[in-house]
Amino acid sequence: MTLRTVRVPTPHEALFAQAEEVVSRYFAARRDDPEHGTIEISGERYVLVRAASLSVEFFEMVRGLYGPGRESEADEFARNILFDLAHAVGRADARTFHEKMGLTDSVAKLSAGPVHFAHAGWAFVDISEQSQPTPDDDYFLLYDHPYSFEADAWTRSGRQASFPVCIMNSGYSSGWCEQSFGLTLVATEVLCRGRGDDVCRFVMAPPHRIEEHVTRYLDARPDLATRVAGYAIPDFFARKRVEEDLRRRFAQELREREAAEERLRQAQKLEAVGRLAGGIAHDFNNLMAVVMARAENLARRLERDDPHRAELDQIVLAAEKASQLTRQLLAFSRSQVLRPETLDLRAVVNDTMALLAPLLGADVTVEHVREGGDAPAWVSVDRSQIEQVLANLAVNARDAMPGGGTLTLAVRPVEITRASASAEQPEGQWIELSVRDTGQGMDDAARARAFEPFFTTKPDGEGSGLGLATVYGIVAQSGGAVRVESELGRGARFVVLLPRAKPPHGASLDGAQTGVVAARRAPLRVLLVDDDLLLREALAALLRESGAEVVVAPGAMEAIALAETPGTRFDALITDFVMPRMNGRALTERVRATHPGLPVLVVSGHLPDPTALDGLERSRLLLKPFRGEELLDAIRAITTPAPASSATRMR
Repeated sequence: MTLRTVRVPTPHEALFAQAEEVVSRYFAARRDDPEHGTIEISGERYVLVRAASLSVEFFEMVRGLYGPGRESEADEFARNILFDLAHAVGRADARTFHEKMGLTDSVAKLSAGPVHFAHAGWAFVDISEQSQPTPDDDYFLLYDHPYSFEADAWTRSGRQASFPVCIMNSGYSSGWCEQSFGLTLVATEVLCRGRGDDVCRFVMAPPHRIEEHVTRYLDARPDLATRVAGYAIPDFFARKRVEEDLRRRFAQELREREAAEERLRQAQKLEAVGRLAGGIAHDFNNLMAVVMARAENLARRLERDDPHRAELDQIVLAAEKASQLTRQLLAFSRSQVLRPETLDLRAVVNDTMALLAPLLGADVTVEHVREGGDAPAWVSVDRSQIEQVLANLAVNARDAMPGGGTLTLAVRPVEITRASASAEQPEGQWIELSVRDTGQGMDDAARARAFEPFFTTKPDGEGSGLGLATVYGIVAQSGGAVRVESELGRGARFVVLLPRAKPPHGASLDGAQTGVVAARRAPLRVLLVDDDLLLREALAALLRESGAEVVVAPGAMEAIALAETPGTRFDALITDFVMPRMNGRALTERVRATHPGLPVLVVSGHLPDPTALDGLERSRLLLKPFRGEELLDAIRAITTPAPASSATRMR
């Protein structure tokens, strides 16, 4: 007798021949109706699914969800899901088939399983004569799947697994047999073509006896001892555990997503405030520059002992304090012009804290914790800005300890891997600066808003709320990150991460001007360009009083026309940066087309792009507002022959 869909020991061929007839009759009643998107077999709706999507591709998807370094955990999860799913489907299919075909005998029900398996495309089944499929605790089935869909999917993909891959075959076949005999059964694959073996071989038995049967089989086949490895005894009751694992993971991912969304909202809010600060800085600083210039002009006209000079000095001081607030906002919005240099952060901390000691007071003890030895901690930062970060953090700590306390600083190199990275701890190699105090600490609400501009827990009039906002902006613009760790009553720890830099090679240039300005004849002839009438007139008056000859232009187009006038001579160009139609850099390049090498002083209350003057030789930046002497010193600097390297920032 020849069987077409299954191979069994000779004594059982007649039984399985009957099974082939029954199953063939079932599948013959197939109706495909693509116009309605349906496939029906004996009145039951079916769907076609690609084999790879339930095998090799499913494992790849789960590994992607778990992430790098968790492959073993992901594979275990995938195996449990696939086995339990297939086991449940096998039981359901068997129950439906038995009812449809009117099968009541347990042996007839069981024998239909392998034939149904072949017709449904799962695998061809080759049952060993060693099998003893009795409906009791001694049930034992040893069988091969020469054409398993799962092993085939893995081999077609060109990948070789490190574990037996026919998980669904194990689950479905044991589910069918369990439903047929009313006996709890599981199956495990001991050899697998997907792992490089020449056959897919399975052992099926009751859960509490399957390992015993596997061991007995291997004892009888010592030649397979080195080949049978990595098989897993299916955990039929894994569904509950998987559900709990899924629920736990979902809750964790939900918490992480909520935290990420909150950080995004916070970042967007801070970014909006930063844009607002940048937007008002230019006009505000222009106004302060007018106030300072006019006040100084008046002061020069008064005698030294004139009582009104003191009032004018107070006006200038008030304007400088107002502009300092704007500069702090610009620092927060990451709109400052930085002059990064390679520095040893340990040395900077030591030098800065020595200067800040009087400011902290005698009640504050400063401790330096040396982590990672005394090796230099190289970072590429603007020294004045990182000193500002240290000063703001130190003052914030002092204010948090009104009765005194301990301020602890530490600098160390850290490496953050992708697995441990977060928004507050980006992946990479960093130098970490930590500033810890023993003060009052912060609650969750205050900690969440710590870096917001104008947010302060101090009484009215005792804080601007810009200290930590300035820290945030400077660190972010320097390519780093900052976070705060704090609880009420347990102090606070601010952690600053700055990108680790390579050690400097030799002495670096000091940023002085390049090129040579030809010796000039007095008076100095200056082209002054600013679209703000009040400021333009105030600066022109200040320059003229200093002895300079000033030609003014209300905008870039007018300045270009003056510069292109034949025979015109200028010793320097003083220009605003933010102007209609053309900014200060573009104007400089146009003017230098007719006046090559002309020294340029850019005066601006705000640079929208901190890198806007990079590479512009023979130029300096002077931030508004400024004192008259600062303006004159800057002009002398750019018109005096000296070496230079790049655009230089003043103030």
